[in-house]
Amino acid sequence: MSITSAQLFAVFAGTDRALTTVLNQPPNLVNPNGIYPSKQTADNWINASAFLPADPGTYGNLGYNSLKGPHTVHINMALSRTFAIRERQSIQIRAEAFNLPNHVNLNTPGPLASGVGNIGRSVNLNTTNFGQILSDISGNSGLQAGDYRVIQFALKLMF
Repeated sequence: MSITSAQLFAVFAGTDRALTTVLNQPPNLVNPNGIYPSKQTADNWINASAFLPADPGTYGNLGYNSLKGPHTVHINMALSRTFAIRERQSIQIRAEAFNLPNHVNLNTPGPLASGVGNIGRSVNLNTTNFGQILSDISGNSGLQAGDYRVIQFALKLMF
């Protein structure tokens, strides 16, 4: 079983507000207590009204990777039992389950900002679906279970 804490991500304003020809600069965080809605859902993970574009000629005050995406839960389980048949022979019965609860593991909110290079997860403040989670951690669009539940059984004869 593995449970991971939230994946961090950054928000960028999507334009060159500091007038430095560098795109995707951070916005201003104007409401630190209002970043996350009281009831987070995939359609409303972060609140766009907590951010404003920085004043022209300045950088915003939002820190890099200062926002948290959803946590992930992976539960894999195996049960086995070995039975002696004779002195040097045995048989093993094994059952394994992967993604046992068939739980959807959500990605960080998207879409990804363009032009930021390989600097981690970042989202553009100026998109129509800002703050919405658009895929699972497997990258599948839509909110489906991603890695589906797999149950397998094995019978092993040892001699």
